[in-house]
Amino acid sequence: MQNDQNAQDAQDPQVDSSEPTVTSTPRRVKKKLGWLEGVVGLSVIVALAGVVTPIVGGSTVQQSEDTAQGQMLQILDGLAAYSRDTLYLPTGNQGRTDVSWLYGPGVIPSGNPFASGGEARPIEEALLTPAMGGRNWKGPYLDELLPDPWGNAYLVNVDGLVDTREEAMVLSAGPDGVVQTAAWDRHPAGDDLLLLMR
Repeated sequence: MQNDQNAQDAQDPQVDSSEPTVTSTPRRVKKKLGWLEGVVGLSVIVALAGVVTPIVGGSTVQQSEDTAQGQMLQILDGLAAYSRDTLYLPTGNQGRTDVSWLYGPGVIPSGNPFASGGEARPIEEALLTPAMGGRNWKGPYLDELLPDPWGNAYLVNVDGLVDTREEAMVLSAGPDGVVQTAAWDRHPAGDDLLLLMR
């Protein structure tokens, strides 16, 4: 019977044994479904990324702000211990009032409202070395001094300790690196973070 079919196929001009048979069609459909499945899968991944990214990103921003607040509190506590030990305000060498603001390591943020007030010194001169404190200095008052989580320097307005028109504060310019808080503000502006020293 098989020989009769082969003989009939050989005589029938419409049947070509080199052409794909019906059994090869599912393979072609399977390839198309594979491509379609890939597009759908990619769409699902992109949609999930759009939902997950803000959640994870928001968490990262909050963690950075928490880190900055913790570091600012350490600076604030260190300056309080400095003043308690040396009996001087951190406004200049051994209590002079020629220093208006202190800065930490990192990039000095733009829009710094304290820069026009007078001389600036590194925070480390009060908290990590006895440069400003004199013989009663018992530091270091910090284990380490780092930039804020966005690579900017912390700013300390020590002029606010002697000038009642200003607030004494430790400030981070926040993620955008631009200070938007004025020297007399009691609350942060923009994305700034601050701790008052009083």
